[in-house]
Amino acid sequence: MGAADRSPGNPPPATFGGNGDAVLPEFSLTVRNIRDLHVVALHGELDVASADGLSNSLVELAGSTVVVDLSDLTFMDSSGIGALVRARNRIRAGGLGELVLTRPGAIVRKALEIVGLDAWIIDWSPDWDE
Repeated sequence: MGAADRSPGNPPPATFGGNGDAVLPEFSLTVRNIRDLHVVALHGELDVASADGLSNSLVELAGSTVVVDLSDLTFMDSSGIGALVRARNRIRAGGLGELVLTRPGAIVRKALEIVGLDAWIIDWSPDWDE
C-alpha cells in the first residue's frame, strides 16, 4: 500500500528498532542507553494502533534493566498493557534482565492499578536524567 492508498482513518504502522525513534501520528518512543540500563521513553497514546511491535523492541533492548518512562504517555489501553506484559515475561523468562515502569501520569497509573501492575512502578532515579 503506497502513501496515496492510505485513508485518514488508517495511519501507517509504527516501525521499531535500534537506538532512535519510532513514530506514529499519536505515539513515539525514544531510547537512551545509560551504563547498564536502557531508558525507553514512551510518548503519546499507547493503544491498539501503536502497541504492535513494542514488545519485540523492548525485548531486543534487554540484557540488563529496561526502564520504561511513562511520563509523556497520555493514554494506554489493554493493547499497550499487553505489550508491556509480554515484553517483561519474555525478558524474565530468557534471563535477559528486568523491565520496570516509572513516572506514569494519573490516567496511565490508574490503568496499571486496575490490572494490578502498579507493583512494577519504581521511582525515577536522578542518574537517568539527560
